[in-house]
Amino acid sequence: MKTERVLKKNAIKAYKAFDSNLTCIGFQYEVGKEYHHKGKLELCKSGFHACPKLVDCFSFYPFSETKTRVAEVLVWGKVKYEDAGVKLCASNIKVVRELPWSKVLSLCNSGNQNTGYGNSGDCNSGNWNSGDRNSGNDNSGNDNSG
Repeated sequence: MKTERVLKKNAIKAYKAFDSNLTCIGFQYEVGKEYHHKGKLELCKSGFHACPKLVDCFSFYPFSETKTRVAEVLVWGKVKYEDAGVKLCASNIKVVRELPWSKVLSLCNSGNQNTGYGNSGDCNSGNWNSGDRNSGNDNSGNDNSG
């Protein structure tokens, strides 16, 4: 696990998912506010968690417009990175702005007219599809369903 010190002026842009009340692990956040964690940083236990890539937030929260809210955040101070690079934990966080669901969809998908998340190609519905005109999940190639 890599740990580094990041100055506030060099804060890292990341993404954070919350429940529908803008809370995470019982901690209440507000857009525009900064928070500081005193104490040990432990991934999945203590500190402020975020993901460098938005799509990775949905490994931890449901991909649901009604159950999950997403924000762009800045993190700095002591920053610990998960070995897989999917998640980080920081001593300082600022909730910069909440993202509308249309922006979440566009940042999670590449290509055109995709629904779901993690899709590349065009006209895919479902999750993690590559190619074109796929429906269902985890399809690669073209014209797959299921």
